[in-house]
Amino acid sequence: MSNVTYYEQWLKIKEQLQTTILEDERLQELASAFVGIKPQGTAVEIVARVYCKFCDLYNKLCECYDQMEQVQRRPYIKKIIDAVTCRILELKTTLEDVELFEFTYPENALQQLLMVPQDIQILCPFHYPFEIRQKEMQHIIDEIFAGNRIGDPSPTASEIERREQERLEEEERIRLEKEAEMKRKLAMGEEIVISDTESLHLSPEELEELRLQKEYNEHISNIQRMERSRYTTRERTHTFNKDRDLYLELAGLKAPQAREELRTRAATFIQKIYRRFMELKREHITLNMQKEKLDMIIPSWIPPSAKEKLKKVKETRREFRNKYYEDWLAENLKENSRVLRLREGDMMEDISAEIRQWFREWYDEVRLFDEFPFPEEGGSILIVTGETFTIEEYIEWRTEEEKRLKSEGAAKSKEQIKAEKIAAREEEKRLKLEAKLKEEKRLLDYKKARLNPDNDPGVYITIGTNIDQVHEAWDKYQNQWKDTDTRDPSLDVIRGYISTLVTENAYQDLQLKLRPVVDELMRLELNMLKNSLKLDYQAAGIAKPPMSRKRKKPKKQKTPKPDKVSPAAMFQALVDEGIIRKYEHITLDDYWGDTNYAAADTRAVLWTPSFPPACLGDVKEQVRLRCLLTLGSSCPNAVRSQLLVGPKGSGKKTLVYAIATETNSILIDLSPMNVYDKFPGPKNLKTMFAYVNRISRLMQPTIIFVDNADKIFCKKVAKEEKMFDPKRLQRDFFKEIIKPLIPSEDKILVLGTATEPWLAKNGPMYKVFPSLILFPRTDYGSISYILSKILMKYHGMNREFNVHCVAQVLRGYDINSIRKAIDGLMNGKRVAELYYKPLQPEEIINAVLDYEGVVYTGDVEYDMYKQWYESYSPWGKKYLDYMQMLESQLAYKLKADKKKK
Repeated sequence: MSNVTYYEQWLKIKEQLQTTILEDERLQELASAFVGIKPQGTAVEIVARVYCKFCDLYNKLCECYDQMEQVQRRPYIKKIIDAVTCRILELKTTLEDVELFEFTYPENALQQLLMVPQDIQILCPFHYPFEIRQKEMQHIIDEIFAGNRIGDPSPTASEIERREQERLEEEERIRLEKEAEMKRKLAMGEEIVISDTESLHLSPEELEELRLQKEYNEHISNIQRMERSRYTTRERTHTFNKDRDLYLELAGLKAPQAREELRTRAATFIQKIYRRFMELKREHITLNMQKEKLDMIIPSWIPPSAKEKLKKVKETRREFRNKYYEDWLAENLKENSRVLRLREGDMMEDISAEIRQWFREWYDEVRLFDEFPFPEEGGSILIVTGETFTIEEYIEWRTEEEKRLKSEGAAKSKEQIKAEKIAAREEEKRLKLEAKLKEEKRLLDYKKARLNPDNDPGVYITIGTNIDQVHEAWDKYQNQWKDTDTRDPSLDVIRGYISTLVTENAYQDLQLKLRPVVDELMRLELNMLKNSLKLDYQAAGIAKPPMSRKRKKPKKQKTPKPDKVSPAAMFQALVDEGIIRKYEHITLDDYWGDTNYAAADTRAVLWTPSFPPACLGDVKEQVRLRCLLTLGSSCPNAVRSQLLVGPKGSGKKTLVYAIATETNSILIDLSPMNVYDKFPGPKNLKTMFAYVNRISRLMQPTIIFVDNADKIFCKKVAKEEKMFDPKRLQRDFFKEIIKPLIPSEDKILVLGTATEPWLAKNGPMYKVFPSLILFPRTDYGSISYILSKILMKYHGMNREFNVHCVAQVLRGYDINSIRKAIDGLMNGKRVAELYYKPLQPEEIINAVLDYEGVVYTGDVEYDMYKQWYESYSPWGKKYLDYMQMLESQLAYKLKADKKKK
């Protein structure tokens, strides 16, 4: 799309944002008024409508932020995106509370909004990794992963000399070996091949290009060889038949030709059959084309989609945007220099006059001077913004203070002050305990009231706090751009930058730069004025001048100590130990699975709702919200540790690698089986945690991966695992990794996986992983989808192959084994036979059952995960209470219906 199109799209997004905020405000009014909503499905739809609108808005904002070439508007859009992200996470939590399940289904709200599930599918914006990580840190990562040891300490002169000597000795040894080999070949009469390829030093990219070229040439050679073989076989067969026919004719053994009439009838019959065959073939092709257009079947070859072409166009637009950004930075530097040169003196005079006017106002009104704000608070900026003590507030405070001093009389002793503090502390504890007991009683009464449908107060919606951030970000944008965003804008409003805004920013930057200097001078002047005023009061015979309110000095922020070890050295040490490692680059689209489309309707049934289990696609949506969206957000209440629980082979590691790939994160592997022999000893273990904490913050976004996290908190270590000491990290993991996390600043995510969580202690593990995602068994819908994706890529496959019966049989088998088994079944020979020997469902079933390492999870085995989930997660208790409430309400309903009869 063009710049004008994106600008028009932005104007529509602004209107959509305003309407969404208004609807969210109406939702907050319901929450603030404690309005109970009945039935449950209605409350779900009300919250889900706002949630869906914010999700759709988020995707559009990210698209506009990515492709907009007006560089001055983008920072404001980024703030709106951050605020909307926090609101989405909060609404997701509210939706879970209303629906009483972790997996939520807003399909009914989507129908009302005329939207599809893809509209609210949270996309991972590309700007997460590229705008968070510093270029210097990215350079360190790239160089060390490429094999360059830039993290090693600089060698001394003697070390350099020793390495050079070793290099020369190694070259001499290789030369002597080559000479000896050449003499041996000369003596034995063997051919000597001189090759200079050994001296070539190719980069990894060049080696990969050579490998691909070699693979391409091998494929071409195979095709040529097969074509030559086919041609030779055809010619030999033709010659053999010709010679045989000639021999039979000369020997008199050749059968005479049939009658002309019989040959004509035979030819006519063959033509008729052939015409009918071609007619059926054309009908079949036409029908397949119609089905392909309607997406009823999947073709074997899919042409490059418009989506791929759009990606290339977007990449080109990013290059243009980066160029505009560089020009804008250069213009800012130039304008800042010009403004500093021309307006420095005038600006200092203006700031001084402004502060002196503040002095004068206080002296004229109350005959004293207020305390000057401390530099840590912002200095005179607080005076300009009106965040200091006003004169009216001071008069009111002085009146109250004089009354308090008169009532207290004599000064209190230290013991009295201490006793009052202790009493105040005890009173605070008592009030907190009373509030806690009152809240527990309220919840208990609420649960009891919900048991009877006649007394059911309905569902209460939680009051949100992050909507204020959306308002604040939107107001900041409106203050700056309200008059600029018009229907007929100038070119610099659509792309590039606006010169007048550059000048305004230069004046603002200059004022911020000069204010601390002027503030120091004004503090000296204020001290002189206070001393003079004190002398005036003494001369007038006033022993006690009016007191001013003392400002509380803020704590001075500690300057961070410089690292004793450089980031490159720490990163190099963790890479050498295998704690930071490369990972398989896959995306979320590579994790296949279907969603549960019936759950929204079955849950909304009034008296007898049912709750079908989640599907693999639902897990992927949870990962998008709890992991992808949370990793890049700046929300203060974001949960930055997740435990992925599920049977073996359910795709937990695949999703971890997908999250890391989508966000370009570094992967720090603290799995018990990976670190048992790394950094031995308590002191070295502390060093490892220090390195991990420092690197994870310097090179964020970061994923701290703990495979088999349940083994760290296991109740009893198995005999075969005692040598690995899996509980080595248990004591310090929370203190060293989880506790230092600052959700509003750190782009760090701690991901753990667990296959047998019931063997772990719930308390310590819940402290580290308060949030979890439970993976379901492989379901019919997901297996049907995966079988279609795998099988339909083969050209000879029947487009209407019955994958549904196979999916019913393979429910519970892990996806990875199914994919590998089918790949092994569909070898070259079997693919060549598809044309005359179609694939049968039994072949797939037998291939999966015979595959070595296949994992099957039955209902009985999965019940263990359900029982553990109900005891570990707070949602388990909520689910049981909800089931009890539904049973009670249904019993009351049946009893009432029976009385009516």
